[in-house]
Amino acid sequence: MKQPKLPAFLWELFQKLRRRGFPLTPDDYETLRQSLQAGFGWTSQEALRDLCNFLWAKSRQEQEIITALFNQLAPKNEDWQLSSVQVENNSDATDSSKKKPYQDIPEPQEHDEIVTESRSGLPPISLKDVQLSERRFIFVPQFPLTYREVAQTWRRLRRPVRVGAATELDVELTIARRCQQGFATSVVLRPRRRNVARLLMLVDRQGSMTAFHRFCEEVCRAIQQAGRLEETAIYYFHNVPAEGADEQVLEGDKLFPVLDTILPQITPLKTGYLYEDPDLLSPIALEEVLQKYASDAFVVVMSDAGAVRKYYNVVRLLDTISFIKALRAYTLNYVWLNPLPKSYWKDNTAAQIARHVPMFPLNREGIQQAVNVLRGHQYIIEKPL
Repeated sequence: MKQPKLPAFLWELFQKLRRRGFPLTPDDYETLRQSLQAGFGWTSQEALRDLCNFLWAKSRQEQEIITALFNQLAPKNEDWQLSSVQVENNSDATDSSKKKPYQDIPEPQEHDEIVTESRSGLPPISLKDVQLSERRFIFVPQFPLTYREVAQTWRRLRRPVRVGAATELDVELTIARRCQQGFATSVVLRPRRRNVARLLMLVDRQGSMTAFHRFCEEVCRAIQQAGRLEETAIYYFHNVPAEGADEQVLEGDKLFPVLDTILPQITPLKTGYLYEDPDLLSPIALEEVLQKYASDAFVVVMSDAGAVRKYYNVVRLLDTISFIKALRAYTLNYVWLNPLPKSYWKDNTAAQIARHVPMFPLNREGIQQAVNVLRGHQYIIEKPL
C-alpha cells in the first residue's frame, strides 16, 4: 500500500496543540497517519476534523480547541476525496495528474477588490490593495493547571465497591465450584467494581480570592466533569466556612497568640452558612451540608487562607480550627488547596492554618500530594487537631 501524504497543515495543527499544553507525542501523529492510511478521514473536511478530535482530544474543551484550530488552518477549497491509488492494496501506480488534497490556497491578486459586508445597516466598506486574513485568534486560558492534568490526577481518587447486577465472571469461584462438584457447572458471576468516592468542595469566593475565580472554576469544573467520582458537591463561602467561634479561649495578654496551648479548649463550630452559588446569594446551613455530603466522604477546602492579606488574623485562625473540628465529626479525609505558592504563606494566617491542616499549593505537585493524602498516604502535620 502506498503511504498517503498527510496534508501539510496537519503538522502545523499538531505543533500548535503541543504549544497549548496538549500532551501529544510523535506516536500520536503517527497514529493519525496510520488512520489516514487505513482510509479514515478522507471523505470530507468534517471527517478529518472528527478524526483528529477522536485521536487527540480527551475532553469537550479540548475538542473545541482542536476544532477551532482545524477550521483556522485547513484549506477551504480542496477535494477531500482520497484517490484510489492511496486506498487500494498492492498498487504501485501513481497518477500525477490526479488532484492531490490540501493544495495551497491561491493568493489573492494584487489588485483584487475586497468588499466587507456590513451587519449594522451601514454602507459596505470597499478596500483596495488590502489583504485581509480570514484567520481568527484563538484565546486559550493559561492556568497553572490544565483541564487534563486536574482530571487525570483526581481520577486516582477511588473507592471501588462491587455493586449492581452480577455481570462479571468470577474466575476463582468458578474454578473452585467445578473442582468441588467434579463436573462442568455454570459460571459464577459477580457485580462489577464501581467508584463510589464522594467529594465535597468548599471554595472561597470574593475578597482576596477574586483574582483566582477563573482558575478555581476551571479546577472545579475539571474535577466535576472528568474526575469520575460518584458525586461531587461544590459549595462556596467567604473567608472562612464558619464564623462565630468562642473568642474567650484566646489569651488576652498576647497580641498574636499561637493557639497550640488552647487547642483542646476550642469547640467545634457547626453554626453558619455556606452558599450554593458562586455569587453568595443562596445560603444553606453549614450543618445541613456536612450531614448530607461530608459524612464518610472526601473534603477539599480551596482558599488562600489569608495569605494574600500578608498578616496574621487570629480570629480567622480560630474560626478555621473550630470548623475543622466540626468537620472531623463527619470525616477525617480532608485537605486544603491554596492557589498561592508556599513562599506566600510565611508570617500570615495561612502559615498557622497549615500547621493544623494538610495544605498544598494549587499546582501539579500540590494536587498530586493532596490526592495521595486523601487516599491514605502518610503526611506529617506539625500540630494535628
